[in-house]
Amino acid sequence: MRYQVVVLASEMGNAINIDSFSWKRHVTGASQGTFNDMKIYMGLCSSAELGSTFDDNYISGTRTLVMSASPYTSQSAGPNEWFEFVFDTPYWYNGQDNLLIGIEWSTGSGSVYAWNWNGGTNRCIYGLYGASTALSQNSNVPNLRLNGTLSLTNSTFARIKAAFI
Repeated sequence: MRYQVVVLASEMGNAINIDSFSWKRHVTGASQGTFNDMKIYMGLCSSAELGSTFDDNYISGTRTLVMSASPYTSQSAGPNEWFEFVFDTPYWYNGQDNLLIGIEWSTGSGSVYAWNWNGGTNRCIYGLYGASTALSQNSNVPNLRLNGTLSLTNSTFARIKAAFI
């Protein structure tokens, strides 16, 4: 299976060093899954709507492998609980472009489903493992939580004090 979702810059807010993400588990499906040849990629996307060719959705040079495991066993989660995917390497998101998340695995057992919401446009694509093009495009965006450290602007005490005068 191969999957991509775009998170709009307007939904992101600020720059962040992302070290994991979480999905909110649906009430159906298994509480845990094991996936072979699991890989998670992060990158930037110039469009709010995904095209059908996986690699073309990334801004050139931004696709970054952040996690790789075989097999990978997901965190166990009950219905409506968050389950987390911890990265091998954190990903620095710049706070300006749309964020593209890509996930792929060859085979596995257990189906962990996540809650989704309607993103309005084709913000998700699905395809077969190793395929270059998607079988399906849709507007279902998973309930997603990005975990990491926000970028904060450094300021001197005088600058902070002047902001309130």
